[in-house]
Amino acid sequence: MTLKASYCKAKIHDLISDVAMFRTICAEELDTLALGSKIVCVGKGDALFHQGEPCTGFYMVISGGIRLVFTSPDGREHIAKIANAGDHFAEAVMFLGATYPLDAFATDDAELLFIGKQAVDACLVSNPEFSRILIANLSAQLQHFANQIATLTLHNAAQRVIGYLLHQHTATSKAGAAVSFKLPSSKNNIASHLNISPETLSRTFRQLSDLNLMMIEGKTITITDLEKFRNFGGF
Repeated sequence: MTLKASYCKAKIHDLISDVAMFRTICAEELDTLALGSKIVCVGKGDALFHQGEPCTGFYMVISGGIRLVFTSPDGREHIAKIANAGDHFAEAVMFLGATYPLDAFATDDAELLFIGKQAVDACLVSNPEFSRILIANLSAQLQHFANQIATLTLHNAAQRVIGYLLHQHTATSKAGAAVSFKLPSSKNNIASHLNISPETLSRTFRQLSDLNLMMIEGKTITITDLEKFRNFGGF
């Protein structure tokens, strides 16, 4: 992991402004956050942090990807989240003052914005509205993880895959329309995230393709009819 000094203050300002929960903050608070921020570069496969290390801030992915991994005592891994450009993580751990509960590794060469806890705390003291913004953000994350737990425990493998693919596309497609997007990570990482084997993921992709519900070419997925795809998965 290395720090990148080539980013000027204005660029860091722009990056912080791209974080959804910071889009309404004032210029003074933006300055405070920028002073407590830095750019971190991580090579593909390298660790950003390890379980048990102290958490002194949170991260936003600028480019590349980060897999957040729980490891069992017997060495088995489960990917809790695959963070891609625009995603942020570790806010809750930062506020708890706890150590990281999992490991983080780069899926590709990655650049991240690190925002330090002291800068965030300073903004919380100066502006109560900032607290409400952060509470709303953490509540949204809690809802996301609750939905994820429900998916992993109540849905079969095909439904998990369909739900994951529906979550990945960002287009506001009309009923009957096709939508295409690239998978954000390797099939092995996606399978781990969905708590299925890579073989089950590949088999599910083939089944959905044979039913003319989707096409796959390399890492590009095309859902041929979004409404039929949703209905098949029960969403």
